[in-house]
Amino acid sequence: MQPPSRWTTLAFLAVLCVVEGWALHAADPDFPLLDPFHGIAIGMAIAFALGSLCHGIARSVLLTLALALPIGVLFAEWRAASHDVDIMQVRIAQSKDALLRYTYRPGAIIYGRTPAEPPVTVTPDGLWDRTHDVPAGPGVDRVVLVGDSVPNDPATPFSQRYPSRVQALLEKLAPAGRHPDVVNVSCEGYNTLQEERLLEQVGLHYQPKVVVLAYVLNDPFLQNGGYRRVGNSFFAFRFGMLVSMLSGVRPCAVYDAMNHGYPFELVVRASLERLRRVAAVSRFSTIFATLPLLQPFDDASCLDAYDHAIGVAREQGFDTVRVVDGFRGEDFNAYLKPEERTDITHPNASGHQRIAEQLAPAIAARLWPARP
Repeated sequence: MQPPSRWTTLAFLAVLCVVEGWALHAADPDFPLLDPFHGIAIGMAIAFALGSLCHGIARSVLLTLALALPIGVLFAEWRAASHDVDIMQVRIAQSKDALLRYTYRPGAIIYGRTPAEPPVTVTPDGLWDRTHDVPAGPGVDRVVLVGDSVPNDPATPFSQRYPSRVQALLEKLAPAGRHPDVVNVSCEGYNTLQEERLLEQVGLHYQPKVVVLAYVLNDPFLQNGGYRRVGNSFFAFRFGMLVSMLSGVRPCAVYDAMNHGYPFELVVRASLERLRRVAAVSRFSTIFATLPLLQPFDDASCLDAYDHAIGVAREQGFDTVRVVDGFRGEDFNAYLKPEERTDITHPNASGHQRIAEQLAPAIAARLWPARP
């Protein structure tokens, strides 16, 4: 049995050191789990050992795999990290608040993806939104929409996202002399705990009459979304859903499990209990709305997860909207973005319009209960 050549062995050791070095460099002490790189290093060692014991094509394939696969993953990691570092430099700023961890960078100019889309300047208090008068003027009924990346998806023009659509629909529903004003208090990557914190830190400044907390099934996730990665991997953040789809695991089943475990109790239930107390002190009405995943809208696992979250919100006395009911009977593919078919949490412009059509009547009923 002939061992691998000196150069093959040296190349293997070099790549192994790079993989382990990246794992140590990228480690996040607050989120130590979901580390794919140590697993890749172990897989490399196994493939290299087996290749050393084999002959012919099997030997060549295993030795090549031990080198090429980790190099490919590291290249994808570098590309994803470079893209997300650019995003952070443009619009993300680290927050002094240890719970928020990051916010939008005040004054940052965020350009649209087409020349026809006007840029948006992040407000002085870190919102991706137009500016709003404080205090509100006479006859103004203020609504605060709290969320994550769905209302702030850069792939959809700001004017077509559901906060803007809700504003337009409320203007049509408003009784004479009343002027709705919707404030988008959201930040990409936030979980429910951070969203409630952002409401307290920023949203209450606008003195809302109604607060709408938009809930997505990945909101119990314990992860620093400012890094835009899973565990310590940018690659896993961008391609994890694709891998799960190719492996045959239904996303609804994954999120259903997440919505029934301890992260849900820690991140969601505790946040909603605090939100109830904040609402009582600040005297606003709360609407809890579950936004649908872009999966079959009758998937039992997703429906169960929506209903579980809604049940907890109702325990706090909140109004609830199961937004998926406005999509039932339709093909979810119609709401996927053409350029991002694996993105099942961020709908296209038609999906945002449908979300707004479900939210606006519920908001109007709270703002103007005696309207004709």
